[in-house]
Amino acid sequence: MPRRVALFTDADVFAGTERHMLDLARGLRAEGVDVCVACPTPAPLAEKAAADGLRIISIQKRGLVDRAAVRTLRGLLGSGEIEIVHAHNGRTALSSALAVTLAGRGVAIATQHFLEPNHVTQHGLKGLLSGAAHRWVSRQTSQFIAISQAVRGEMERRGEAPARKITVVPNGLTPPDPSHLAPPAEVRAALGIPRNAPLLVCAARLEREKDVAALVSAMAHVRAAVPAAVCLVAGEGSERGALTEQIRAAQLPAQVRLLGFRPDALSLINACDLFVLPSLAEPFGLVLLEAMALGKPVVTTAVGGPLEIVLPGKTGLLVPPGQPEPLARAIVALLSEPLSMKSLGANGYRRFCAEFTAARMAQETMAVYQKSWERRAA
Repeated sequence: MPRRVALFTDADVFAGTERHMLDLARGLRAEGVDVCVACPTPAPLAEKAAADGLRIISIQKRGLVDRAAVRTLRGLLGSGEIEIVHAHNGRTALSSALAVTLAGRGVAIATQHFLEPNHVTQHGLKGLLSGAAHRWVSRQTSQFIAISQAVRGEMERRGEAPARKITVVPNGLTPPDPSHLAPPAEVRAALGIPRNAPLLVCAARLEREKDVAALVSAMAHVRAAVPAAVCLVAGEGSERGALTEQIRAAQLPAQVRLLGFRPDALSLINACDLFVLPSLAEPFGLVLLEAMALGKPVVTTAVGGPLEIVLPGKTGLLVPPGQPEPLARAIVALLSEPLSMKSLGANGYRRFCAEFTAARMAQETMAVYQKSWERRAA
């Protein structure tokens, strides 16, 4: 079993992919793997990983074909300091494949985190070159990991990799420790929300695919049935201006608050009665796991990853995407039944513990490493 692994990204932000990498690194370390994180420095992932005692390999982002990254990885593979390079986006998958090919040893693994990665939208000469590069990467990469069956389905539909080289390993999380979060009463007080007001939270980027606009429209219907309900939206993005105007036009400033990026999003989720994610498309839905791990019932859309996470009527409710009225009805139904919400939240927590921990994710990822290693040696 290979024991020296580099998790590799050139992203300098901290979003779902980077959160996944941090949890995977923790899980692999707990299984006895000598794991390091290769990423830009300074960057949030590097800071969080270093604070957690993980070794950092500094690799800056330098374009599509990053010769410096390839040299660094090739040297580490050649010396045996790492045995597997596990890439987490298209550019790093290319660098990993080049490094393994040039070193003549080691294994390249790549995780696909998206339903529609950037290269899919490229056309013309750029699209042809990108397609050729991705086909070469596919041949040189030992195994691809898809974070959901939905992602695997899209990879197979595009012919991105042979089916035999794609393994689904659903995301997992390190369970949040509620004792490290702000107390719910304190969160509500800081935001001026009455202790008994029904509180919804949505944590999502303010981009079209997250469809926070549908949630805002739904809140107009919710207000009529549950006037005291408040919805907090934690996240930032290009739709903020349009959403602000939508809230103003619908006269919902008391019901819907856009809080922007919140480093304390977990504390907000912990303080809510109901978590809502209204996405039009979702490769997985990591934030749903965060809510479930905190014992919160969820309402989300019947698309992609959420279909694989939420058990309708047992851990939450699924509604059609892009339709505010069914979303509003689901929210009102749960807010009107506190005991049902409590039961859904408890079931969701049990499902999280059984199916979606970082430990389970690490063990299944190690099985992929082992299979790839054995194929390389054969």
